[in-house]
Amino acid sequence: MPNIFNRLRKKESLASSQVPIVDDSPDASPISRRMSLPTPMNQRQSSRNWGPRAFTYANNMSRRSTSHRRSTLEGGQVPELTKMQPAGLRQPWLVFQRSILSSWINVLLLVIPVGIASHPAHFPDVAIFVLNFFAIIPLAKILGYATEQMSLHLGDVLGGLINATLGNVVELLVGILALVKGEVEIVQTSLAGSIIANLLLVAGSCFFFGGLKNNEQVFNAHAAQSYGSLLAMAILSTLLPAAYNSLNAKDADLKSGTLTLSHVTAIFLLIIYIAYLFFQLRTHVNLFSAIPLQDRKAAALKPKKVDADEEKNVDSAQAAETAVATTAATPENTASAATSHDQINVIEESAIADNENNTTVDEEDEEEIELTLWASIVLLLITVGIIGVCAEFLVSSIDGLTTSWNLSRSFVGIIILAIVGNASEHYSAISVAVKNKMDLALGVAVGSSIQIALFVTPVLCIIGWIIDQPMSLYFSPFTTVVLFVTVLLVNYIIGDGRTNWLEGLVLIISYTIIGVAYFLYPKDVDTLSTSLN
Repeated sequence: MPNIFNRLRKKESLASSQVPIVDDSPDASPISRRMSLPTPMNQRQSSRNWGPRAFTYANNMSRRSTSHRRSTLEGGQVPELTKMQPAGLRQPWLVFQRSILSSWINVLLLVIPVGIASHPAHFPDVAIFVLNFFAIIPLAKILGYATEQMSLHLGDVLGGLINATLGNVVELLVGILALVKGEVEIVQTSLAGSIIANLLLVAGSCFFFGGLKNNEQVFNAHAAQSYGSLLAMAILSTLLPAAYNSLNAKDADLKSGTLTLSHVTAIFLLIIYIAYLFFQLRTHVNLFSAIPLQDRKAAALKPKKVDADEEKNVDSAQAAETAVATTAATPENTASAATSHDQINVIEESAIADNENNTTVDEEDEEEIELTLWASIVLLLITVGIIGVCAEFLVSSIDGLTTSWNLSRSFVGIIILAIVGNASEHYSAISVAVKNKMDLALGVAVGSSIQIALFVTPVLCIIGWIIDQPMSLYFSPFTTVVLFVTVLLVNYIIGDGRTNWLEGLVLIISYTIIGVAYFLYPKDVDTLSTSLN
């Protein structure tokens, strides 16, 4: 009996001596808190002699090291990272600080008072246009920030839909103000320019900048196919009036028929838009769900070069493991097998450490809610009101701008006004694309084009019908061709549900070529092809 107890005591003392050392100090790094691996010479002996008491001690030490990270600052211990509390309506200064002072582009907010005062002070039209142009850009940034905060409360699908809808407030306000003034051509070119800019410039920027950080980005292919079919429907509504006007008939009959066809088509487009909302938010929500985070991370991983030493160690370890499986269990073979297992364990644990570090970085990149839902709504309403004032002065100065700078009205509507109107989509869509949230970015960029084609355009067409303005869906043949090619190109790119930076660069360069073409657009044909007066 004494011999038995002595053997048990020896085993327990040997097991306790083999317990991994854990650095449990508060200043210890996460790597040093991990259990140190036994040396290769003692690996076999420690694996045989570790008893339940040793594993229990190791688990307790691991829990104690975790409790250090979750403790408070008292006693010199490491505090737990707490989430930012969202600012509400009772904290107006905090809302102001987070929304206004959060971006360097908001320095342009200083231009807003000067831009609003420029019109009553009778500044030159060029100065009024430029001041209000730069005033709308930070306002669109704040508008995008408010809608992005709303999307965090409402989810990716509904959030992307609201983000795209409210992001088109600038286009809707500019269109209504220009339509009341009888600027039908400006309304048509700004709508077409918004569709082109969203599909080529905004989506292209998302694909490009997101692809620079991530190897490849994935999104819901079913949602992309639905977007493509809706965009094709929108292009059909512009192709039919253009084909109708090519008929050999009297001009009066063509003008009357084009307006009637546009009004009827606008009503059906609104029906399609309502059905699209019901389809997306009620009956087929699963088709528009975001791709799981694991799949997005797997696609975003860039291939790494494996060092020659690591590859040699892995090959030798695999060869030794194969030899063990086919060779008798002699002492020499057992020792070599243990050594190979040591190498495999070291490699596997280093990979686990890398994955843990990557997971920590990804969790830190997750966006936090900074504003409450009602605070973001109030901020959005205030921003929309200021944008409406600046848009009014912007539209009233277009004639003086085109005369002073010798620009065509098509270039102003297609390029300049489209860039102003899509500033919010640029900031919000690119920011979420870089964070590998491509479903939300696609919902903002492509979804915004669908909103303009199926909602804003028919609404303005019906408003023109009510106030007796010849607003139709008949665009110039050149603009119709550009719209058709744009939709065709984007459908090719988003059809497979995957994208990279090269496809984004293709879209950006395509938009640049279109911009050069409209810059060279002759001024004397601006009012010939689309005038229905």
